[in-house]
Amino acid sequence: MAKQSTRSSAFGLWLAAYGAAAILLPAAAQATKLDLSSNVEIKAGNYQNLVYGNATNSQPVFFETATLGFVIKGINLEKTQDSTMDVGIVLQSIGPGASSNTVISPQFIDAAARLPSANGTPFIRSAYVKIYKFMLPGMTATLGRQDFLLGQGITLSGGDLGLAGGRLEADNILGKIKADLFIFRPFKNNRFFKIYGGTAYFPSTEGLWQVYHFWEKDDGAAQDIMFNALSKTKKFTGVRYFLSQKQLTFDGEAVIQRGTAKKTDGGTGKYEAHAFMLKGSWSQDISFFGQSRVRLAYGRSSGNPGSDSATDKAFFPAFGGKFSGLERKGYGAIAGASLYDIIKTSSTANGLPYGVSGLNIINIGVDLPYKKLIISADLYKFRASKNAADGSLQVASETDLKAAYPLGENMQLSAVYAVFTPLGLYPQSRQAKLIYGAISAKF
Repeated sequence: MAKQSTRSSAFGLWLAAYGAAAILLPAAAQATKLDLSSNVEIKAGNYQNLVYGNATNSQPVFFETATLGFVIKGINLEKTQDSTMDVGIVLQSIGPGASSNTVISPQFIDAAARLPSANGTPFIRSAYVKIYKFMLPGMTATLGRQDFLLGQGITLSGGDLGLAGGRLEADNILGKIKADLFIFRPFKNNRFFKIYGGTAYFPSTEGLWQVYHFWEKDDGAAQDIMFNALSKTKKFTGVRYFLSQKQLTFDGEAVIQRGTAKKTDGGTGKYEAHAFMLKGSWSQDISFFGQSRVRLAYGRSSGNPGSDSATDKAFFPAFGGKFSGLERKGYGAIAGASLYDIIKTSSTANGLPYGVSGLNIINIGVDLPYKKLIISADLYKFRASKNAADGSLQVASETDLKAAYPLGENMQLSAVYAVFTPLGLYPQSRQAKLIYGAISAKF
């Protein structure tokens, strides 16, 4: 059954790719360049003693992820003045392979539910038209489903699904300033959201400043952290500073969340929350290992001090980057924590126990090269910001060990061993563990 599932997944992806190529290749005859790209990752592992409520569960996994992309670049638009166009299509396949029950485990349900297909059937990750010199020489327009990342991805990220909509980029405004305007219509929880806003980049003598503001509008009934809402509009305003030098990198971002909601029990509610994340790394030549790197990170988001209020103080964007395929992606190989949620340990919106909201994250890590092998070690500490029941705030600690061995520029083997230790909020739980090996290839 495993071989049949793998073959069906691969056949479906290549069949869809053949159809896309049949459409695009005639146009490529008039184009200057046709770029093809492919990525394949196969991962096998085992999660042990994952926390969920008062119980624990274990889950073997076997994930297959593949992408195949076509981008036709430099198509001349004859009826415009020096404008060119790119046309891109990226197909993606994500599936659990032989482990068909993976997608129904409580820790993986959210990741699977957001995907158009979680059984290996190919779907469109990106389908866009990018027009250069759109109306003005320094302006670029991208229309359709596209990759997008705002800042560090705390508040808005297309992830591995892309975002459907439009983006307008303008260069050299008032000198060296670059500005983007965007409007997206992402689909989630069986309905469309509206996201619109803008961002500006200001280069300094040593780093890059970024400021942004956008609206996230949801016209459907949904559960939030503090109250259930018939509809809501959240507003996010953020500032980021990024610095990269020979040995030092720094990335800091702070965000304020505001907005209003129409509550299901009548009346209106407000959103007043905030979050920040500071990350840095230092590279240093160490005898025996060579050029090594130390990494530090600290972040925090606000939470609700009580359980009954008209003001929700828990930071919680709907489309922050926190998933990769059928797993979480974030701080900790098991926890997969963002600044506001964690791998499911309960049925709440943020995965934390009832009445608990907001997260404090501390991370210290090191990357040590040994010949072709890269060994990474990370320590994480997770602490809740608020507990409405005035109980413990200690969520968990996690230790990750990772080894990566490149077989060339286009192929890599990797292995991870992670231990997740529940703390005061889960007094009766055992340590959760993750062991996996993966191979990834691209061209």
